[in-house]
Parts: sequence; C-alpha cells; structure tokens
Amino acid sequence: MSIEIKNLEHVYSAGTPFEHKALNGINLSIPEGKVTAVIGQTGSGKSTLVQHLNGLLLPTAGSVDIAGHHIESGSKPKNLKSLRKDVGLVFQFPEYQLFEETIEKDIAFGPKNFGDTPEQAAEKAKNIITKVGLDESYLDRSPFELSGGQKRRVAIAGILVQDPSILVLDEPAAGLDPQGAQEMMSLFMNLNKEQNKTIILVSHDMEHVLKYCDEVVVLENGNVKIQTDVKEFFKHPEWMRDIGINPPGIVQLKEQLTAKGYDIDPDIFDLEELAGQLKGQVA
Repeated sequence: MSIEIKNLEHVYSAGTPFEHKALNGINLSIPEGKVTAVIGQTGSGKSTLVQHLNGLLLPTAGSVDIAGHHIESGSKPKNLKSLRKDVGLVFQFPEYQLFEETIEKDIAFGPKNFGDTPEQAAEKAKNIITKVGLDESYLDRSPFELSGGQKRRVAIAGILVQDPSILVLDEPAAGLDPQGAQEMMSLFMNLNKEQNKTIILVSHDMEHVLKYCDEVVVLENGNVKIQTDVKEFFKHPEWMRDIGINPPGIVQLKEQLTAKGYDIDPDIFDLEELAGQLKGQVA
C-alpha cells in the first residue's frame, strides 16, 4: 500500500507573532517498496513533512495514510505506538534520539517499550549493533562518549531493532566518512531489496540520490515542485540548479561533453557505459 498524503498543511506557532506555515497543501503518493528521495533547500519543508509520517507532528490541515494508519487534522491519532513501530524515523541529529546511560539500554528501549522482556531486548541490541558497523564492546559504553558518526550508527540501530516496514531517514549519512556513508547506504538498500522495506530518504547528496533512489520529490517553500522517477530527474540538471543544488559528477560531465559536441545518451548514468559510448566518437 502506498503512502497517501492529501492537502497536508502544517503551521508552527499558530496564532502568535511567530506563526509560520511550513507546508502548503501537499499532495503526494509515495510508492510501497521503493526508495524515494525528498530534496530541497533548507527551509523547504522536508523535515516537517517526514515528521508527519510517524505522528511526531500532526497536520494543521489534511491527512496522511501510512502503513494502515490514518492521521487527520482535527482528530487525535489512534494507535500512535503501533504507528511508530511500523514507521521508523531517524532524525538528522542523532543526539536527539540518545538518552540512556549505555548504548545497550538505548537500543533496547524500543523493544522493551513494545513488550519484549529485558532479556529479549538485550539480545536484539546485541544482534543489531554489528549491522551498523559497531562491535558488541560498544554496548556497555555511554552513547555520549561517541563521535558524531558513531552516534549516527547507534541512533539507526535503535530504529532498525524495531524492524519497521517503513524507514524514514533524515540525512542518514551526515557525520559519516565516505566509507561509513557507503556502508550505511548499502545496509538500507539491502533492507529495501531483501525485505521490501519502503525507504524515504531526505538528502542533500545528489550522488546518493542518483545511485540509490527510485523516485525524487522536490519541495520548495512548503510545496511539491517536482515528483518524478530518478532517471527523468537527472536528465534535467537545470531543475537542480533552480533549487540551488549541484548535480552529481556524471551529470555535470555529460553536460560538458554535450557542450563540446558529443552525442550523449540521456539515459546513461554509469561511467563505464559513458566511456563506451564515447569510444566510437573519438577520432
């Protein structure tokens, strides 16, 4: 079942001098089992939008249907606990999700909250920690002693341990070195391919969007500016520049080659394929 967002509006600090309308009647259908990127400039409404997907923020107007749950303005959501098990949200700043005295307790908090015994929750924490690239020796450490990248891994482990059907990732590779970012993105893609988990990725990294995503949603000033499949999106570098985002390297290279008179297939986004096409054109 797809995620259906209808006429969604959100106003911060309504009725005060600080009132700000962050979402302006958004309508979106996000496909099940796919990886969808949500991009846009800072302040475009990305984080506000995704925080509606597990009930952290509630609509000022409109509705969200997700994972069998219905959230509508003007009514109190039912089964929020179940919703937050089905829809795992990893914040842009992982320290917001870390609060226990040890990493084991932090990761085990969710399973215990959903009914596992302390022993079951501890076993799940032990099993999941290695999935995010940390060994079991970390379990007894304080999360507040970790580097930013390690905090990010622990925060992600705390979501994955609940086995959500939908993962909402707000800049999940931020704070990680290039190898760590690749490992984390590979983990998410394996969950998508092997377990059919729906993934919604908020990202400024167009290399990641091109490599890993199926669809792209562009937000601008609280509105949906573009929704299309990833290849169509990257055929239009002007769309990225229009919202102040640099296209990925291969798109820029294709632009330069086209400007020099080479005939470039717009559907090619792989360097080896691009090199193969150029061979026949180089004297």
